[in-house]
Amino acid sequence: MFTVSCHCGQRVQVRPSKAGATIECESCGGCFSVPSLGEMKRCQQRDEPILGQSIGPVETATDNQLSEIPSSFYVHFCGEIGSTGRVSTTAIENYSGVVVDAIDTVLSETQTGDGFELMVSLAVLPGATRLMQIETEPTDSDENDGEARQNVVNRMTQRIESVAVPDVQDGPVAFLVYRRINSNPCTKIGIKPFSLYQNEIEKRGIDEALMRAAKLVDPSSEKSPQAPKWWNAWCDRLRQLVSKPSEQEEPPPTAEEKFQEVGAWIEYTEELYASTSDAELKRLLRKSPFELALHVAVAARHARNEEFENAIEAYSGAIGLAPECAPLLGRRGWYHLVAGNHQAALSDLNRAIELAPFAPWFYFHRSKIFSGLEAWDPSLSDLDTAIRWAPREPAFRFRRAEILLYQDHGTRAIDELNQILQLDPHNGASHAMLGWLYQQEEQRDEPRALTHLERAIELMPGAIAPRLHRSMLYTSQNKFALALDDCDKAIEIEPAEGQAHALRGRILQMQSEFNEAIEACNRAIELGVDTPAVFLTRGFSYAATDRRDLALADCHAVLELDPENPIALHLLGSLSLQQGELETAMEALTEASRLAPQWTEPREQIALLHRMNENPQAAIEEQSALIEQEPEQPAHYVNRAFAHTQAGNHDDALRDYQRACELDPENEHIFFLRGCFFMDRQEDELALEDFNRTLDLSGVYDDARLRRAAVLMRLKRHDKALEDYEKLIEKFPDDPYAYSGRAYAHQMQGDESAAEADIDRLAEIAPETAQEAAIQSLHAKVNRLESEERYDEAIGVAEEIIEMAPEHTAGYRLRGWIRWYTEQHVEACEDYTRLLEMTSEQPDADLLSSRGQVYAEMGEWNLAMEDLDAAIERSRTEGLHQVLAFALNGRAFALAGLDRMEESDRDYQESVSLCPTNAWAYYNRGIVLYQRGDHDQAKRLLHQALQHDGPPLTQRKRQRANAVLGRLNGG
Repeated sequence: MFTVSCHCGQRVQVRPSKAGATIECESCGGCFSVPSLGEMKRCQQRDEPILGQSIGPVETATDNQLSEIPSSFYVHFCGEIGSTGRVSTTAIENYSGVVVDAIDTVLSETQTGDGFELMVSLAVLPGATRLMQIETEPTDSDENDGEARQNVVNRMTQRIESVAVPDVQDGPVAFLVYRRINSNPCTKIGIKPFSLYQNEIEKRGIDEALMRAAKLVDPSSEKSPQAPKWWNAWCDRLRQLVSKPSEQEEPPPTAEEKFQEVGAWIEYTEELYASTSDAELKRLLRKSPFELALHVAVAARHARNEEFENAIEAYSGAIGLAPECAPLLGRRGWYHLVAGNHQAALSDLNRAIELAPFAPWFYFHRSKIFSGLEAWDPSLSDLDTAIRWAPREPAFRFRRAEILLYQDHGTRAIDELNQILQLDPHNGASHAMLGWLYQQEEQRDEPRALTHLERAIELMPGAIAPRLHRSMLYTSQNKFALALDDCDKAIEIEPAEGQAHALRGRILQMQSEFNEAIEACNRAIELGVDTPAVFLTRGFSYAATDRRDLALADCHAVLELDPENPIALHLLGSLSLQQGELETAMEALTEASRLAPQWTEPREQIALLHRMNENPQAAIEEQSALIEQEPEQPAHYVNRAFAHTQAGNHDDALRDYQRACELDPENEHIFFLRGCFFMDRQEDELALEDFNRTLDLSGVYDDARLRRAAVLMRLKRHDKALEDYEKLIEKFPDDPYAYSGRAYAHQMQGDESAAEADIDRLAEIAPETAQEAAIQSLHAKVNRLESEERYDEAIGVAEEIIEMAPEHTAGYRLRGWIRWYTEQHVEACEDYTRLLEMTSEQPDADLLSSRGQVYAEMGEWNLAMEDLDAAIERSRTEGLHQVLAFALNGRAFALAGLDRMEESDRDYQESVSLCPTNAWAYYNRGIVLYQRGDHDQAKRLLHQALQHDGPPLTQRKRQRANAVLGRLNGG
């Protein structure tokens, strides 16, 4: 039913079949025409009022004039429609609505000033056959543009023929659409429906005439002309129900016929009293309490006003007068169901089905009661029966599809919906559900989903659900702009639709528009959508904007609603981890992993927690399980490499880094991490290769540039390092690390004024780092002076550092190093001992190695062995390959002094394999072999010592090596 308003404000309920009809308004006495069916549907979808077109009062016969013809109307011409008709009402209304839209679209594109009438007569027949006649007639004979009108007909024909027809059985269903364009009001139509077939229609009746015209019957067959079936035939039948049997000699009506006639009488009665006021109806009922029609009219009035309890009471009064009337029992049962009284509804529907087992809608309504009880088998059984009696009614199949979905039978639901579209190709609800179904995991087919959702939106422009489903589809495809457009349109249609706001929040969160996402979620929650998904979206947005307390509150809100929500547990674990609440984090993440064992992210964080808890072996086991689950995921290997490094399994860590690089050779971050790993192991050439690769892949990876500059400094490629520092300062003019590094580079190049300028700049932008930078600059000066063998000056600079920062280790380390290199062994040992006392909690492997080598050079073999054993152990644990190489060289020298040559040779070989450019290893071995009389080997090794420079020999060691070689060469 549609509610149409007169210009005076009076509202009238009209059926779809009244589209285009003229109605007299009882309030003002004027007349108005009901809009076309398509227009009424569009207004209803947009929640807009349906306005009748005023045409003035109806002229009386005494005026000897005809009523004015509406300029636009739709008329159902022939063919029974409905659940048991030739086609369902829904299917023919959907089809005619699309046809009317096509007609109006063509007319809106037509630009002509000439007036003309247009009538589209259209019949849909069995076998998906269409019979159409489009006629036009000029209303202004002086300006008749037949060519323009023919162009309209051609385009309209093409449009309509592209529209799929519904399934029709047993005979034609026809309707006509009338439009009057650019014309004055008239009282006579110049075109007849199906004018081409008028003779056949008059001779044979409309059904056979149209079937013959469509060549669906043998034209040679001759049948008697059909007798017209007059409208008052049902009145005769009704009288037979309420009075004694008629004496007419005609067969008694069947039960189905009686049921249909009673139903028609009820509808007629509802229409008859539709314009009667409430007060008048009550007065009439008081006056005639045993008048069945009045009880029916009152019940219909209450139902229309959604006063369901009153409607039930009125229907009870009617049933009291006609206790065996199945249509009345069915209506009362329906309103019991609407009012939530399922037991009473079931009782009425059971009785109605007993009286009229052929009435499909009774089974349909009863199936809803069974569905509410989740009694799926009886619900499906009722739907099967309803479909058997009305196989072309889409509503029954649609409900069956919904129940199949409840039972997780998605494939069968799709089959059901496709059958609906065969019956009714323009069924928007079926398109919408198929669009949703094709988004689900089991049936996922995104192109099909999009096709159905677009069609649903076209057919139901005012419906929200298909827009939201399409928005979800676009979101899954990362088409966020399109997804937001659909959400915004849904909100425009229905501002109070909470689900649209919730989805909008999710899209904005995925776009990192966190504050807007929070606002959208707040609005959704205000509108009653307080689901876990909304709280999670807001929680993630709060977390991203560092509002952890609010994010935690949303996590707990989710877990109150859904205690086993793994996403909320994961977020809770992540937030607890950020706040240092490691026990809470481990508990939440472990539970999330248990609930979602295939989800890797919680387990990655569990592994991180193990590392934070100094349990690298547990982290390795967790990462290994993840690698077994996802062997092609490079992140798992990188994270296991972190754990292996923590556990001291450096070779295993390197294998994991290499595997990650193989799996993702274009990922600059993995190469950066491996470069850091090499840098920490003091394998600077390998680190340099990885940092170069990182910057090749991403020229804007600033951490890689900063690290590369530091490596280049260690490799004494100061010019190249300076280039990197210059680029960093150009990009980040206030970066203290870049200035500190550049000051170091300037100092190493001997440009002390440039270094001082950088230190002064540091004092301005980061005063807290200025002293550290000054120390680093002086450190660089010591390195430069040492490389120039200006040892006394280098010691003086080191003592400047000690005086500047006596608590700082750098000055003592530098002075001890220079003293060692100048063979001031006792003084060097004092500096190293002081350093080890300053770092007693965690002795530095490099310091132990350095003091141990000094002891070895002093001949203090046992003291040397104690320091060097500890240095080697720590170096192996920490993966310090260069420190390990130097410590092994020192221990090889000490072992030789203890005459443990086999062990000494083992350490020497490992040292050289780790650092083949270390001149000191060849020198120490050469001196040992020279002292033991193996002059040939000694000579070869001392020559190698003089050639290598990683690191090179000190001045005195070079002099000593040359002196020994001179003696060996007979000099």
